Amino acid sequence: MLQASQPADAPTAPDPAFRPTKWGVIWLLTLTIFSALTVGGLLSPLQEAVKAELHLSDLDIGLLAGGATAIPIGLLSLPIAWLVDHSTRTRLLVILASFWAVGTIGTAFAPNFAGLFVARLIAGIGAGTAFPVLISLLADVCMPDRRGRSMLLVSIGAWGGAAASFAIGGSLFGYLTNHPGSGLVGLTPWREVHLLVGVGAALAVIPLAFIKEPPRYEVEQTSVSLRLALDAFWRRRKFLGPLLLGQLTGGMAEGAAAIWMGSLLIRQYGQAPGSFGGWVGAVILGSGIIGSIIGGFAADAAGKLKMRGAILLPAAIATALTIPAGAFSIMPTVAGFAWVLFALLVGGTIVNLVSSAAVAVLIPNEDRAVTLAGMKIAGTMIGAGVAPPLVVWLSTFSTGQWGLGNAVAVMGVVTGAMSLAGFWIAMRNAPQEVALDPNAKMIPASE
Repeated sequence: MLQASQPADAPTAPDPAFRPTKWGVIWLLTLTIFSALTVGGLLSPLQEAVKAELHLSDLDIGLLAGGATAIPIGLLSLPIAWLVDHSTRTRLLVILASFWAVGTIGTAFAPNFAGLFVARLIAGIGAGTAFPVLISLLADVCMPDRRGRSMLLVSIGAWGGAAASFAIGGSLFGYLTNHPGSGLVGLTPWREVHLLVGVGAALAVIPLAFIKEPPRYEVEQTSVSLRLALDAFWRRRKFLGPLLLGQLTGGMAEGAAAIWMGSLLIRQYGQAPGSFGGWVGAVILGSGIIGSIIGGFAADAAGKLKMRGAILLPAAIATALTIPAGAFSIMPTVAGFAWVLFALLVGGTIVNLVSSAAVAVLIPNEDRAVTLAGMKIAGTMIGAGVAPPLVVWLSTFSTGQWGLGNAVAVMGVVTGAMSLAGFWIAMRNAPQEVALDPNAKMIPASE
């Protein structure tokens, strides 16, 4: 029996493979990652003042900057990532952003190391686990061949936040130090800085409530089992293992810079937070913008090459070119320190953006957040949990004011070489783009 023909004026179902780029959502995601990175790095330019007031050691600072971030990431990243892949992502993002705002405000009132550690833990629950949420949302509001360029804005937002942590943190600290009593509630300058930035982060949560949950594209299987997601991660181990090696070892030099930069500038070059906050912020922001532009367009262009794992080629090239920049911490002058650090951060921005774009293109939708979370856990355990005490230990072999800088340089150069090997192997084992899978599905947005 013949079926009735569809009326000529009936609406045509949209092609599930096509979606317009929602720039409004991307701009809000950019604001969110800016807020997360601002509060995440705020301690770095202020840690010498914190250390003096609370009588902390270098190991204590390392635990606050690294361990307090690593713990929530290690414990919560996978459960939160599973929620990202199988629940309403926009609602989850509001909750996580609220955590980092509350934790930052709490830091301002911490009476001792224990209180400070707890406040940093609370902030880390949000800031340390939100990245998979952002990438999952971004991937569903643009086409696969535009993900590199779409991530460009989010990457700039991330580096803008890292820059703001120094520019705002250092400059505001300098102003409050020179104008006692000009703060909100009469706290010491580093506490006032955390309070002001925390209130700003809380206000930035409000726009997130207006993001609508988008449909999920490029879904290969709809099971909600975390075990199946982990099994899929294991099946891709020949690709994800080397990719993880490349990303986490390559990020150790940038991680060391983020944690120890303020201390290096104070101890080795006699700088003060008020004097270096502005130019360090400019270096971070400039490198983030340039690296994001290069990485975003390079990822999309490389993805069109007829070679396996081509999308990762820009990451491998950037890693190779910036290995020497891992020695930024032993430059003889402040200007040399700034320029070599700039080169290191440009390369690191390219690597991070391209790696995230590769996951968004090569991994199915239902496994992306878990994959990113697994990479985040390993990267944080090494970069934040292992690297800070490793630098402290390495510094014991070099005495004097340059001991810390020598330790950071040795670790940066060695891990850079390891990163290059990881990206090369990952390219050789890369899977095909998931958008090319004829069985991929689209799941409508949940109400």
